[in-house]
Amino acid sequence: MAAGSRILVVLTSNARRGAEIEGSRVAHELEARGLPAAVVALSGPGDDSTGLPVEVLGHRPLGIETLRGLRKAGRSFDLVVAFGSTTLPACAAALAGTGTPWIYRSIGDPAAWAGGAARRRRTGLQMRRAAAVVALWDGAAEWIRRHYGVGEVTSIPNARRASEFPPATAAERGRAKAERLGNTDPTVALVGALTEEKRPDLAVRIVAGLEHTNLVIAGDGPRRGEVEALGSRLLPGRFLSLGNVTDVRPVYAMADALLLTSRTEGMPGVVIEALMAGVGVAASDVGAIASIHPAIRLVKPEAPLPTWRDAVHSAVSSRPDSTSMDRFDWSAVGDAWFRTLTAHLRPSTRG
Repeated sequence: MAAGSRILVVLTSNARRGAEIEGSRVAHELEARGLPAAVVALSGPGDDSTGLPVEVLGHRPLGIETLRGLRKAGRSFDLVVAFGSTTLPACAAALAGTGTPWIYRSIGDPAAWAGGAARRRRTGLQMRRAAAVVALWDGAAEWIRRHYGVGEVTSIPNARRASEFPPATAAERGRAKAERLGNTDPTVALVGALTEEKRPDLAVRIVAGLEHTNLVIAGDGPRRGEVEALGSRLLPGRFLSLGNVTDVRPVYAMADALLLTSRTEGMPGVVIEALMAGVGVAASDVGAIASIHPAIRLVKPEAPLPTWRDAVHSAVSSRPDSTSMDRFDWSAVGDAWFRTLTAHLRPSTRG
């Protein structure tokens, strides 16, 4: 950890997942604005070369060793940011009595993961110990206030750097499709983890009913083998599975639409990326998705296949205005984090 750091961002693990990458980027943006910041992970394979280059505190997220390490680290900082669900109980326990204020970053849809009455009481108690809670969108912030009794809740969206996702021209898109798919037909992309919650098999069945339409999947997970077998059977000659990709931009370069079939979501970064890249989006009407852009074709998760296909067909034909995504650029979101966190630094340590 950097000497003299004032902000400590705590991640659940050092895995390169959406929330962890986002939390690390927050620290980077604070540094760029002159506010020293460091990042630690509660757990993870510390010697994993594919993980984020951050200090790992223990072997288990809520283990005694981990909590002791977090308590010791927290005393050296002016403010701690608990970034994600498991970091909430960790910081509530480890930082109690240290005098170090901490802020909880809610990374999902609080209504979808609230659970039963006992879990709600426990979560509310932990959130109320934080100096503030930062939600992804205004609707989530209001839900947290109403159901958990948290006094100070603000909303800051997920972010991407718009300059990293320039829209492809029609000619560039055609060349990308011809190179990877062997045709220039309309192409739908599914980007993300191949898990039960994301329902990638539904994406295959949706596109299978759209004539002369390709499906490209970028991602890995427990359902990958099943989904690849289904794609090969239902979409012969128009299905491509890329597995994990380190750079998703070539996927958007050949995509006419992004399809998101999840049962639950917070504010998926892939939707922000696609819209910045000028790619249409058809997505489940869950979490913060409706608040991101009016051009998104929203579908109820339980909708029948024809409804999904209509939404995808419409998304393929759309070209959303990427300039309207400025509020999701790190230039704006980084400023919002800076304002929020500097307001909660311990008064005795402010410069």
